Amino acid sequence: MNATANAAVVRPNTLIKTDDLDFGTLLGGPGGGTVTINPVTNGRSATGGATLVGSDGRRAVFQGTGGIFLITVSGSTSVTLTRAGGGAAPMTASLVRAATTSGGGIALLGATLLPSGVQTYYIGGTLTVPANQPAGDYSGTFTLTVNYL
Repeated sequence: MNATANAAVVRPNTLIKTDDLDFGTLLGGPGGGTVTINPVTNGRSATGGATLVGSDGRRAVFQGTGGIFLITVSGSTSVTLTRAGGGAAPMTASLVRAATTSGGGIALLGATLLPSGVQTYYIGGTLTVPANQPAGDYSGTFTLTVNYL
C-alpha cells in the first residue's frame, strides 16, 4: 500500500492555501435551504430544504508567517457558485473568517491580528440553496488578502 506525505515550506510574510472551501454534497428540495461550514469547528450543517449527503464538506485553510508586526486581513465577504456547463441559477455563500496563531486558540477574525509566528486562517460560510436547484457541480472563487504592516 502506498501513502502520501506532504509538507509546506513558507518564507516570512507569505501566505499559501492548503485547503479549499467545500460545502460538500447535498440534496436540494422543493423549498430553499442553507448549508453552513463553521470556520472555527469545521462542522457542517443544513437547514430548510437542503439535506447533507455524506461528510465531505470542509472549511478553507490558508497558512502564513509573519514577523513582529501587525497584520491586516481582508478579502471577499461572499462568493457566487455557478454550475459547470451553465443551465442553472448561481448560488451565493456568505463567508466568515477565523484565525489562529502559533501557541494560541482559534477565534473569529476581526480586521487585525498580532502575529506570533505561524498564522492559520480559516474560511467558512453559509451557502444559500434555492428551491429546486438543478443538480450539478458548482464552484466559484474568493480572495483572502493579508497585509504585513
